[in-house]
Order: sequence, then structure tokens, then C-alpha cells
Amino acid sequence: GRRIGRGPGGGGGRQPAPPAPCKTTSSRKGQGSPRPSALPPLLAVPSSPSLFRRFVFPLAVPEAARILQGKAVFSPAPPNHPRIPHWLARMGGVMGKGKKKGEDKAAPPQAKANRKLSVVGDGLIVTGGDPNSTGSVADRGANEWLRYNSLSNAGYEPDGHKKTNQDAFFSVVEFGDKDVSIFGVFDGHGACGHHVSAMVQREVQKHLDKAQIKAECAKDPPAALEPLAKYLSAAYNKVNALLEKDKAIDSSLSGTTAVTCVVLGEEGKRSVVCANAGDSRAIVAYDDKGKLKVHELSEDQKPDRDIERTRILEAGGRVEPLIDELGDPIGPFRVWLKNMMLPGLAMARSIGDDIAATVGVCATPEVTQYQLSERDRFMVLASDGVWEFLSNEDVVDIVRSCDGDAEKACAQVCGRAYAEWKAEEEVVDDITCTVVFFERV
Repeated sequence: GRRIGRGPGGGGGRQPAPPAPCKTTSSRKGQGSPRPSALPPLLAVPSSPSLFRRFVFPLAVPEAARILQGKAVFSPAPPNHPRIPHWLARMGGVMGKGKKKGEDKAAPPQAKANRKLSVVGDGLIVTGGDPNSTGSVADRGANEWLRYNSLSNAGYEPDGHKKTNQDAFFSVVEFGDKDVSIFGVFDGHGACGHHVSAMVQREVQKHLDKAQIKAECAKDPPAALEPLAKYLSAAYNKVNALLEKDKAIDSSLSGTTAVTCVVLGEEGKRSVVCANAGDSRAIVAYDDKGKLKVHELSEDQKPDRDIERTRILEAGGRVEPLIDELGDPIGPFRVWLKNMMLPGLAMARSIGDDIAATVGVCATPEVTQYQLSERDRFMVLASDGVWEFLSNEDVVDIVRSCDGDAEKACAQVCGRAYAEWKAEEEVVDDITCTVVFFERV
């Protein structure tokens, strides 16, 4: 097949779609500016939940109520109001620097439990049941030119309760046409993250018109990129608008990543079009003179990435890590409102996250195209439960060792990721992986 762009070796390069600017709902332009590493005392995270609720929450409630315009969670109420998000009530417990790899510094358990997750307090939703249960969902399928397997495992919480899996995925090997297959991974976060990811997983499929994708499939791959990029971007933003109007799901401080790969085209002309919002990731492994190398279909949209930081600052937000009482940073860069410790989102694009959307976080995906060739071996989509401790090369090595067994490959990747989380953290994130082996391209 013909290669596109200037990417490495076997499979051609990633060709980005024409940039689509993210739209924000904020009217505050140009107010964002870098801040000192240590926040003023009032905005530093207090060491006690009661102090946090006493000093920070009264500042947050009126503004958040205006932002949400009546959407649920924040209404002026006493600090012990039952609709205060679970993570906010426990915010004061995230003190300490946590443990870096190779170190054994003492830190409160909740500090380490929150250090790597997508929002401050992410993954704190618990249900009753077997304290040792993690639960999993799996799917597999094939057609004449590809085989896939998907596996999603719930994470683990240090209190031993069964954790709700906030990840979701879909895999459709013949999406309206034998030459079109779609795969998606969605990593929910926040108190309602499991509801958000499930809704988005369902609605994205509904908003991808099979007839339109089939029509683009007949075009030469480069010619199909721009219309497909616009089409996928529109689908993500439509789903985001539906979620915002959905009164049954509170998306004020909850959202999901979304990475979707459309594999399309006739044999010899097949390509992958990838739409990504957030920090889930998709890669292709290709053969280069007997060695497997990695081509990234997507790029993690972290807040400190230049293009994302600029947009967030211009919308009036802040980009900085969580700061402890000593002024030391904890964990990744996060998105905050200008004068409040909300929402603490560790990604710059997502579906949902209504409060973060007021300061530049958006649902518009980055869309890329990659032309497949006979040298491409397999594709992997995964949530950051995989990528947090495993590199692209780690994942490729694991999948390669499974000799084309997609089910075994998913189990090995998820198992290795789980072991790394247990070794490094007090908490384990939800872990989802889809492996697609290409038979003929």
C-alpha cells in the first residue's frame, strides 16, 4: 500500500488532519497566566478534610453553581451536604509527595492513591460485595483479514472494597461493510465516570453513520482524511452536547477519554483513521528488518503540552500539579479554575467534565490517518491504566511474545500492567486493552 506522510519505516507516517480548534464555553479570554509553584495558603490543599471543606468549599460552591446553571451537584448547601462529590470530601487526604520509583518515602495512603489518577480522587467509587473481586469484561472476534480481543479489568482500592470499573470499549469488525471495522476505548473518571464512559461508548457508535464511512472508504486514503476528520470531530462534539443535556448523569466533575480507530479500505489500500480525546492511546507495531517498531496513532493530550496549555490559559484556567502544604508538587500537571482548586483534571481534552470545559478543556479530538502496509503486524488501543507504567515498547514486546493469540495478548498486557500498579502504588487504575492482529492489509 502507498504510505502517507513522513513517519517511520513500514506503515507510513501519521498524517494529522487540518487542525480543528477547540471551542470553550468560557467568555474569559487572556486571563490565564503561569503561577508560582506554591499556591497562596488559602488555595494550598489543607491537610485535613474538614479544613478543606471549611475554607475552600465555600469559595467553590457559588461559582460552580453558576457554571453548571442548575445542573445538579453544587447547590449552595452546608459543607456536609450529601451531594458533595466523594473526591471533594476526601481532598484533604492527598497530602504528601508520595513514593517515586525506587524510593520508600512515607506518605499518607491517600496521597499515593491519588498521585497517578486522572482526577484528584478519581476511582473512589466503591460498591459492596467480595472485597477481593476485581471483575472483568472481555470480547473477541474476527473477519477474513483481522482478529481482535478486548479485555477490561476493574482496578483495586486499598480499602479492599470492590471497585466499579469506569472503563468501556467497543469492537465492531464489520461496521456496515466488510471493509470497515471500528474499535474504541473509553476511560471514565470522576464520581459518575462509569456512567459517562458507558453512555459515550454507546452514543459514539450511534453517531458514526455507516453509509457515510462506507462512502469515504471508496476514496483514496489521503482524500478521505479531511472529511473523516470533520465527521469524527462532529460525532464527539455531538455526544458531548448530549451528555451535557442528560439530567440523569452528572458530568460536572466526571468525564471520559475517547480513542476511536476506524480501519477501512479495500485490500492494498487499507488505512487507520484515529480520533483521540484524552490520554488513552492507540499504536501500531510494524516490522522493520526483523524488529518490531512502534508508530503512535494518537498523542496523549496532557495539560502541559504546549498547544493544550496555551488554550487553557487563554480560557482563564491554570495548568499546574497539585501542591502540598510545603509547596511541593504532587503527580501530573492538572487543569484548575483560576481561583479555585477545581477540577484537577489530568488531561486537556475529554467528553464531559463540564466545569473543566469552562477553562478550555474540550471534546474535539485530534484525528490522524495511517496507511497500512504488509509490514504492519498489530494495533493496540488501551486506557492509561496500561500506559501509566508500560511503555509502547513494553506493550509491543508482550503482544509479540503471544504469537498471534489476541486473547492471550490482552491477558498478558493487562496482567503486567496490574502487577506494575500494585508494585508502585496503593491503588490500581482500571485497565482496558484491545489488540488487533492484521492478517492481510
